[in-house]
Amino acid sequence: MLAAVALTVALTFDDMPAVALPATEGCNALEWNQKLLAALKRHHAPALGLVNTGKTCDLEPVLNAWLDGGHDLGNHTFSHRDLNSMPVADYEQDIIRGESPLRQILAARGKTLRYFRYPMLHTGTTLQTRDAVAAFLRQRHYTNAVVTLDNSDWVFANAYARALDRNDAAFARRVAKAYVPYMESTLTFLEKRTREVVGRPIAHILLLHMNALNADTLDDLLRMFERRGYRFITVDEALRDPAYALPDGYTGPKGISWIHRWGVAKGMPVKLEPDEPAWVVKAATSSSP
Repeated sequence: MLAAVALTVALTFDDMPAVALPATEGCNALEWNQKLLAALKRHHAPALGLVNTGKTCDLEPVLNAWLDGGHDLGNHTFSHRDLNSMPVADYEQDIIRGESPLRQILAARGKTLRYFRYPMLHTGTTLQTRDAVAAFLRQRHYTNAVVTLDNSDWVFANAYARALDRNDAAFARRVAKAYVPYMESTLTFLEKRTREVVGRPIAHILLLHMNALNADTLDDLLRMFERRGYRFITVDEALRDPAYALPDGYTGPKGISWIHRWGVAKGMPVKLEPDEPAWVVKAATSSSP
């Protein structure tokens, strides 16, 4: 009898210290981060936080709170610039600006800055751009924190923050209630697509954002993964899976999962994740739900 496949996932949170917080509450990134970190602790889940150091709201207290919790930090550029719309040299300078104070805070803990993630997962619209930035990252001793489980959590998060700003608790609950089922549908789709592209389950890396929605719903989200048999691991552990040595075959404007990029290298068509509900999109982008 075959042994059960060990399902594992590494958690990562972009746009730290925070994004999509209720505007009415002012600068309280630390409070929301502490709520999220408490959920990670309850589930014994390590995480990687990808930081935009140009965001000064509670920056250093947040970074220290993550390190106190045993988690790791990476560079997500200084100002979350889009590689699709700027010269390579300017983008590289934004990466360098993003290193302070990350390098110093990590060094004080005996750690080094190792991980970088491209904002919006935009890695270059041409092969020349993609290769130039990748070479720059290697020169600065970065590992690309690639993503296999991508999703649109940010759409739900924007709708949620807008509801909180309106003091519309009922609508905020509706958004939160729809969020985990949406995430499970995305996970189901990508598990199947992974088997089609790679031929087996892999150690996944999940992209989330540090926002009010995830701070409030992370317990439910992690319980969903646990119910499906997942164990939480570090990005270091996930990247030991041989799947991450597969070639990235994609060059273009989209920010897509590495599952799709590996599929392109094999000549397979890109099949994107399920759409988020139309009512959530409307609530995230319009002035009224």
